[in-house]
Amino acid sequence: MKKLLALGTALATAAMSSTATAQSAQTPQDTTAAQAKDSDTQPTTLDSVQVTGIRKANEAAIESKLAANTISDVVSATDARALPDLTIVEALRRVPGLSVLPAIDNEHPRDEASTPVVRGLGSSYNNVTIDGLTIASPGTPNGNLGSVTRGVRLDILPSSMISEIGVVKTFTADQDPNAVGGAIDLRTRSAFDNGNKPFFTMEASLGHASDNGQPSSQMDPGYRVSGTGSTTFGSDHQYGVVVSANYQTLSSYTYTHMTTDTVFYNFYNAAGQLQSGNNLGNGIPVPQNDKSWYVEDKRDRYGVTGKFEAKPSDTFDAYLLGGYYYFKDDMTRNENIIDGRNGPVYNQTATSGTYPVGDIEVGYSNQQITTRTKVGQAGFNWHPDDQQSLSARASYSDATYDEPIYMMKFIAGATPQAPGAGGATITPSAPFGFTYDTSRFNAAFPVNPSAYYNLNNYGLFYWRPDYGRNAADTIRTGRLDYRFNQDEMARGLGFATGLTYTDDRPSYSVHRDEFDPNTSAPPINLANFAGPLGANLPYNPGLNLLTIDPARARAYLDSLPKSDFNSTNQNDFNNQDNFQHKERIFGAYGLATYATDALYLQGGLHYDGTLQSTIGYLRGPDKVYRPNRTSSDYRHVLPSLLGRYSLTDDLDIRAGYSRTLGRPPYDSYAARSSINFVNASDIGNPNATGVTVTQGNPGIKPRVSDNFDLSFDWRLPAETGGLVSVALFDKQIHDEIFTVSNLGFTDPTSGVTYKNAIVSTPVNASNARIRGVELNGIVNSFAVLSPMLSAFGASANVSLLDGRLAVPLSTGGTRNVDRLVGQPNYVMNATLFYNRDGLELRVAYNRQGRALRSIVSDVSWQDLYWAPRSQVDLSATYQIGPSLSLIGQVSNVGHSRITTVTGPGINLLKNSYSVPTTYWFGVRFTPKF
Repeated sequence: MKKLLALGTALATAAMSSTATAQSAQTPQDTTAAQAKDSDTQPTTLDSVQVTGIRKANEAAIESKLAANTISDVVSATDARALPDLTIVEALRRVPGLSVLPAIDNEHPRDEASTPVVRGLGSSYNNVTIDGLTIASPGTPNGNLGSVTRGVRLDILPSSMISEIGVVKTFTADQDPNAVGGAIDLRTRSAFDNGNKPFFTMEASLGHASDNGQPSSQMDPGYRVSGTGSTTFGSDHQYGVVVSANYQTLSSYTYTHMTTDTVFYNFYNAAGQLQSGNNLGNGIPVPQNDKSWYVEDKRDRYGVTGKFEAKPSDTFDAYLLGGYYYFKDDMTRNENIIDGRNGPVYNQTATSGTYPVGDIEVGYSNQQITTRTKVGQAGFNWHPDDQQSLSARASYSDATYDEPIYMMKFIAGATPQAPGAGGATITPSAPFGFTYDTSRFNAAFPVNPSAYYNLNNYGLFYWRPDYGRNAADTIRTGRLDYRFNQDEMARGLGFATGLTYTDDRPSYSVHRDEFDPNTSAPPINLANFAGPLGANLPYNPGLNLLTIDPARARAYLDSLPKSDFNSTNQNDFNNQDNFQHKERIFGAYGLATYATDALYLQGGLHYDGTLQSTIGYLRGPDKVYRPNRTSSDYRHVLPSLLGRYSLTDDLDIRAGYSRTLGRPPYDSYAARSSINFVNASDIGNPNATGVTVTQGNPGIKPRVSDNFDLSFDWRLPAETGGLVSVALFDKQIHDEIFTVSNLGFTDPTSGVTYKNAIVSTPVNASNARIRGVELNGIVNSFAVLSPMLSAFGASANVSLLDGRLAVPLSTGGTRNVDRLVGQPNYVMNATLFYNRDGLELRVAYNRQGRALRSIVSDVSWQDLYWAPRSQVDLSATYQIGPSLSLIGQVSNVGHSRITTVTGPGINLLKNSYSVPTTYWFGVRFTPKF
């Protein structure tokens, strides 16, 4: 840590913050009195430099920072729309200390980020609210582990719905304590923001993704339309209405290259025999298979937010808010897998070896992910005098996730069984043997093209016409707050107290039917149902993607009698992961403050009492699943201390201590022991690979974190118009939650021991710690260097993170991991901008360091890491009239991929996903009133 702090001090004078952020902003009690103002109002001047657009947004962020008491960051609506950040989570990646993650499972595409990571802590442990009230979320896709997670899936909410995003990093007693990393508040626009004048802005753009139309044609171009308008009315403009709406559609594809979903790499001994566990044999890693995906997505988003506000007197105001947000990803996956079926391997060298037999799989999946989120809020504020205020607010939100799936797979060497005998078997054969090449990061499995392209070799292995996942979450929450002498300009002693209540009810279910052809069916070969050929397999030269024509295949399969198929037993799959959860949270707080012109002190306590019950499903000895209810509760009293001192008019210091919670994922409470197989024929085979087991832990506890924060903020001279900030933090986490993965599982019903099965269980680790430094700054104009540079400005931030996690081993003891799950070791942002005569140009750079993706407790070389990744984005705005501007945006200019690595040296490919370069061009209309 000393080295980290020394480096932070050395870089402090050079670091500059994200254009979208300020290191401090309002706490929840400040937001009503200090809503973000629109940055497109009349320009001001900065030593003869006109201040509009980004400069005005920066100035507003700086003023918010210096006026606030907590350590926070702010993303304004202006910043969110100026760069090609199409969703809220993309805008958040530019905040100091924040990184973003895509879906973490092996089924869904990763070319869009879905969740933020605050100071190295994932979305499950960060509180997300709309105007200070908790919202429901369908969670992040996670395969068959249950889509409902505690973290809010922010990629489904449009950036057009917000006035600003606040990221609070120091907990105060009036906040929801589920905020180990921080709290993200989506603040909607107020009709009174524009000085009671009407406001309207509308934007329309055409978009194109560089990766479009492979292996099938896709819609192009895409388009997006968004608009926000507000007005006030009444004799004294005491009423106001705000409406914001958006629609966006864009199609693209992702090319993915990977090895298998479990174990990832094989090691062999000198005789070419497969090893397991920590036995690395001769030390030469071999990818377990070679898998290529082309995933085509058509993503549609639309939403509407409406707010009615009333200020009938100077002492009373109230509001009603409603929102509906829809997201659909129509995803089609075409996959080819080349597999040596785990050996034996011969003639092995450091970068090659021969599998004498093998097989090839050709798969198709269409998954239509649809989420719907509904939000309703109401509240009032009453100020009986200058010192007192009473407020009451309530919210109802509902989120659903529906994913119907249609799948089929053809495999070389698939042999049907007799009617009623079970699923097809696979027999690897010599025509599909090959000599692999691992001399490059992306290995090659060059099979014989003549065998590969003989489509009569591929028989139907399975057909899943009825398959789907469903998740839902409903949250009702309310709060009552009383404050005395808590206004921004208050001096002397003050206090606040309040009550909160939250009722949270998530659920998850999955169902699948699977049919395998039997010997009574006519031959069902790929030759009769092949789709378009032409998409390239870059790492297997000379081979193109084999695809299935789903319409022809489906029509033919539907025409056959069901007697031609064996219906495989999906009883386990359809029951073992389902759950319903109910959680009731009672909160109460009290805090006291003391303020002078230079000093602000706050101390408080928050009581959290949580009652919960979960219904999971357990299989009995008779193989019948029955509901099993478990329940638990916990109570915590959580202290917080906060202080701010203004050393000079331009230099502030802030410090804080707090204790916060990280509630466990919902599905971890369900008592279950679910086992999943890649192929139905693997059931009963103790040597099967790709077997995964998920176990619940009804006794799991929330993690508790002691948080220490310190920040310094220095306003630069007026001719520069900027700010430099340094923030340090240290989080000491007790009962840390993470998923332990071990090898080997004995099925209690069948007695079969699957030695290659990966068993995942959420547990409380003994301890964890994360600390870091965030270096930020803004320079609004370089005029101080030269008048020729007055139109240029820049910003940057660097966050350095140092984590520690003690991982328990199944044999006893622990091993140490140098970061938390989801945590990168650093995050960097830099933006250079130009603003003059109606032209604004920006180039933004973002880089995330290597981040831990998942842990396999007993086999450290199978831990997964997100590889470091950089992205450059460009934007341009040109004002062609008083109210009309042209806009152009390019995201991911360098076509940077998202890659996961593994292995003893953390340098072997697990998977790599392409991310398209995306172009948008359009107009923005903002009339002046």
